[in-house]
Amino acid sequence: MNDGDRDLLPVAVRAWTDAPRATRRAQRSEPIQHVLVIDTETTTDEAQALNFGCFRYCHIDGDGRVVTVAEGLFYADDLPERHPDGHAVLRSYAAQQSADVDMKYTGGSVDWRLNLMPLSVFVRDWLRLAYEPRRGRAWGPATVVMFNAPFDLSRLAGNVSDARGTGKAHVFAGGFSLAPWVDADGHPAGWFPRLRVKSIDSKRALIGFSQIDPEKKISTGDFVDLRTVAFALTGNSHSLATACETFRVEHGKTATSEHGLITPEYIRYCRDDVRATTELFENTSAEYARHPIALPVSKAFSPASIAKAYLRAMGITPILERHPNVTNQALGYAMSAYYGGRAEAHIRNTPVPVVVCDFTSMYPTVDVLMNLWGLLTHEDTVTEDATDDFRALLDSVTLDGCFRPDLWPQLVGIAQIVPDGDVLPVRAAYGDTPGWNIGVNHLTSDHPLWYTLPDILASTLLTGKPPRVLRAVRFTSSRNLLHGLTEVRLRGEVPVDPATDDFFRTVVEERQRVKTAGQGHPDNCPCQECSLAPFLKVLANAGSYGIFGEMNRHEQSKPMTVTVYGAFESPWETTTSAPELPGEYCFPPIAACITGAARLMLALLERCVTDLGGTWAFCDTDSMAIVADETGSLVPCAGGPHLTDDGRPAVRALTPHQVEAIRRRFDTLNPYDPVAVRDILKREYDGYCVAISAKRYALYHLDDSGHAVPDRVIDLIGEDVDADTWPGTA
Repeated sequence: MNDGDRDLLPVAVRAWTDAPRATRRAQRSEPIQHVLVIDTETTTDEAQALNFGCFRYCHIDGDGRVVTVAEGLFYADDLPERHPDGHAVLRSYAAQQSADVDMKYTGGSVDWRLNLMPLSVFVRDWLRLAYEPRRGRAWGPATVVMFNAPFDLSRLAGNVSDARGTGKAHVFAGGFSLAPWVDADGHPAGWFPRLRVKSIDSKRALIGFSQIDPEKKISTGDFVDLRTVAFALTGNSHSLATACETFRVEHGKTATSEHGLITPEYIRYCRDDVRATTELFENTSAEYARHPIALPVSKAFSPASIAKAYLRAMGITPILERHPNVTNQALGYAMSAYYGGRAEAHIRNTPVPVVVCDFTSMYPTVDVLMNLWGLLTHEDTVTEDATDDFRALLDSVTLDGCFRPDLWPQLVGIAQIVPDGDVLPVRAAYGDTPGWNIGVNHLTSDHPLWYTLPDILASTLLTGKPPRVLRAVRFTSSRNLLHGLTEVRLRGEVPVDPATDDFFRTVVEERQRVKTAGQGHPDNCPCQECSLAPFLKVLANAGSYGIFGEMNRHEQSKPMTVTVYGAFESPWETTTSAPELPGEYCFPPIAACITGAARLMLALLERCVTDLGGTWAFCDTDSMAIVADETGSLVPCAGGPHLTDDGRPAVRALTPHQVEAIRRRFDTLNPYDPVAVRDILKREYDGYCVAISAKRYALYHLDDSGHAVPDRVIDLIGEDVDADTWPGTA
């Protein structure tokens, strides 16, 4: 991009393609009747090869109680030769112990023996239950339950190869194909299916069988990774220990002094893990059953999966299936205007006193302000030319005018501009670091680019001049509601009628109500308020933004040709072996405007601060650290516009009264019941800050001796790190 005499800086924008969209299939949530729970223990070297494992086979009662009817141990086939002493310990232990089963269970057969077998027998007789019933018994097919399934499943494989991406199995391309059933030479045995595993991230994986022999009518298998289920229900990453604590498992994770040994104590430890996993499955299943959705628990990959299932339950069909007036070209323009949240450090490597202010549920809040629920619940999306209206708005806009709620529904749209020193989000190759990063900075370009209406309005507020708008498009909903809209009860408790209620408003308001009702309760309190509020928070965040920008990478065995629609007038063709396919509820105009509106909120806050002569240390998507102290003093800071008494450059701190006045100004944009949600701009933290770069900062206070005591430390990827290890200084 051109910026006078400065060097050109390459920038990148996202694009839209005409790649075939994933077929939306109806989800069926049939009751699980049998489960096979597995855990493995391995060597502690780099190979982490299987030593032994434990399993439980369980029936599910009609009331959801998980009843163990068989338990056993298995070991690596080569263990007798590789580790004869360990094998002897296993044999002795199994001979002296009985299975932890319910002998009083009358719903089927129960095996009191603690079975011991080599891995080859386990996969032949027990893992096989994952796709067909066990002959001669009323057992199976079983849902396989694990915690961190990809690791344990890979320990069961005797043969591993790359997964192929052909036909319906294309989603597994780039993953692994495992063969638990192998012959003496380690080759896949007979017609037994292979097991395909593709990790999405540390919490999620796709798992399923191949179908080698159609005549056998092999099931694709049903696998439940409780690490994934716990993440989907809470939005947090869990270990087995924290998941058991969160879901109040009676016999939780136990401790062990040393891994890799085969001792009676370590065998007991493995059995305890399987018991904990079994009880965790029962408790998470009970929690999951509270949700009136048709999504099988094995398909609940994230909070977004649950949010999308609720939209289906309400009868809300994907927008891309009902958008005849929104062309691929318009989707390409909107996609090129799509950027993530604004995060940057404004004062670097300098300790300053701050008040951190945080917007309440930023994305749901702007959803409500822009009335995006109307786009979701009406039959069609209408595109209209808004060029003249938007130019007139930019010519007359004031800061006070942006605090009028009736303005925000007019901002659901995009515009083509010729940037000329305007402050806009830019995805550029900054510095010498490879890759693309997003910054909000001055931009000049010879090429017209598309931006959201909120981003262009924010630039006008920050620079004092409107960008040159070539054309603008606004997205509105038709007058007709979707047919078949249905009321649901969130977690079986909170009613939402999609025809009359704004889902985003309802979730945030109800969360604040139950959160207030649960104040003062002990940690992990099982009462209704304390268990409902965390879910509503997760649902609000998952259902208010990400699903509208969801794009899924699909590796192909052969390159395919796609047409690309982007920021320029003419589309072009290219080939790719990994096209991005839109998620079920993906709709770029909504996704782009949500993040654009969030950046507009931060721009309003920035203007409120700078109009008072103040400044800020950092902003992070929905929050800003305003430089402030009790007296509104001058704070030493390189490059500041003021001078201290001793001649050092400084910035002006705002007073608590000024910060409070700014917070109260945002009350006019509060779209919620003020009794339930009092503030949309909260005062979250008072103390000191050192910011290194975007999403890398520390908040701390000073003790009586003047030493820095860290309260929160954010690392490079925006996650909390151990504050005890932070070498902070005042």
